[in-house]
Amino acid sequence: MSLEFDIRRSIILSSYIKHWGEPEFRQIMSKDDKAVELYTFPGELIQRYATVGLSSCVLSNGIQCDTELFLAVPSHIVDEQSESIANYIFDISSYLLETLGKNAEAELVVPENTLAPDGWPKALMFDEPCGEPDELECFHIGSQHVSLLWVVPIHGDEYELIKTKGIESFDKAIQAIDLSVVDVRRPSCV
Repeated sequence: MSLEFDIRRSIILSSYIKHWGEPEFRQIMSKDDKAVELYTFPGELIQRYATVGLSSCVLSNGIQCDTELFLAVPSHIVDEQSESIANYIFDISSYLLETLGKNAEAELVVPENTLAPDGWPKALMFDEPCGEPDELECFHIGSQHVSLLWVVPIHGDEYELIKTKGIESFDKAIQAIDLSVVDVRRPSCV
């Protein structure tokens, strides 16, 4: 790994640790000369998974990736699906780099796919890190501005709702039936 990667890791990981505590695990996905690290931050109710290094990679169109990802899941699910969860984040990272061909942005939705672990919604939404400290929204690494995006698994009909009526309709539907989007085994809000 290069000094540049070490600096990137120091900046991003120190912010994660400041707000979420010390990580419990680190897993690494490497391809060619690039690596994406996935850190697991345990919590009593919610466990977080967050990448470091995705933003050091180049997208399939030759543009620099300006994104890191995080996923929050209920802690009780982690015991049953920890390996599937890590693979899910790495698969999404590969999707962003190799298939999407552009930087992901908040409110971007992806139709149903085969990436999600068993029993989870199969579509996907990227969002700002809601409920997290503002400091985690963007990291400044040299001249690069790196956004942290929340990976939110959603159902196919929720995907259609967002595509046709916007994210506000989805937010209202979730609030109306008092569901948490963190619960990856929740029923659809539509």
